[in-house]
Amino acid sequence: ETADIDASKITIFVDPLDGTREFVEGRLENCQVLVGIAIDGESVAGAVGIPFLDGTMDNESTVIYGIDGMGTGVKGATLTRGPYPLDKHIDGVKYPRPHHATGDSTAEVMDACRQRTIKRFGGSTVIYGGAGNKILAAALGEVSCSIQHKVGGPWDLCAPEAILKAMGGKMTDLFGEEIQIYRDDAPTRCNERGYLASAPGSEEIFHEALAANMVALDAVQKYKEEIEA
Repeated sequence: ETADIDASKITIFVDPLDGTREFVEGRLENCQVLVGIAIDGESVAGAVGIPFLDGTMDNESTVIYGIDGMGTGVKGATLTRGPYPLDKHIDGVKYPRPHHATGDSTAEVMDACRQRTIKRFGGSTVIYGGAGNKILAAALGEVSCSIQHKVGGPWDLCAPEAILKAMGGKMTDLFGEEIQIYRDDAPTRCNERGYLASAPGSEEIFHEALAANMVALDAVQKYKEEIEA
């Protein structure tokens, strides 16, 4: 089948260090290496390298790979991630489940998204560094969803989105619309459309409800108007 694909429709996105700020700050468990493949503007395959499994260089690295519609696999050290990070979020009183992953942005739109998500779905928000790391958290079922209002570029999303879809999860932009950032004709400021990623096993209706709640927010509508102006 792959032999029939027009090579001009294939794009490879590489991020040699997803989680640059986290790397500088020494939060190495958030850092990943991302290699994603998009065909005709859609993410279809990816590999996520996790060089610092426990936040150090003491152990062998792990690579998670996946192809949408075919499945996923792991090479290298056994993946031992769980509710993340365990020593912080295992506290079921301070961080009740379900967990919703976001970054530490103080932007108005993200504050509004966090508050609405907890009000509508319960649980608590937990901080993850790196776009790929947040999406992988949803793919692995560590969190029920991941929310981010902007990313650096398509290299942040292509690999983890492919793995998320291969595992049965779903991803759209912050407004519940199809991810367009891999396309040659992607809208301007497409990286500022962010993403919503929901975990495998969650019903389609959950992602739709999540997106509907985000879009209903005045702060999200204001943000959308700003980036589409």
